[in-house]
Amino acid sequence: MDKVVLKDLSIFARHGLFEEEAELGQRFFIDVEISADLSHAEAQDTPEGTVNWADLVETVTAAFTETRYKMVEAAADSIAAAIFRRFPIARRTRVEIRKPSAPIEAIFAYTAVIVERERP
Repeated sequence: MDKVVLKDLSIFARHGLFEEEAELGQRFFIDVEISADLSHAEAQDTPEGTVNWADLVETVTAAFTETRYKMVEAAADSIAAAIFRRFPIARRTRVEIRKPSAPIEAIFAYTAVIVERERP
């Protein structure tokens, strides 16, 4: 299975369990992997039969920002569902959301949630 990948998409949003996170907002980083059969785009050397990267960024950004989520798990699931709605060739998707400024009294690079979904 072939893959289309988007790495380190940076989006400022107001997600989080605490009201302070909703007020202040923070930056999140999102990675997406889409598994699909890209043989048509490969054989024809045309954009038909693949995932347009600009459309992918638009889809992920809209799914992540149109609703305020308390849990990044819910946001990741929403992104995966939006990918399946927008891109019929997507068979599987992996969405990782990293939250480098989680309100935890500790020193860490980031916290993250990863969801992996298959088209039913």
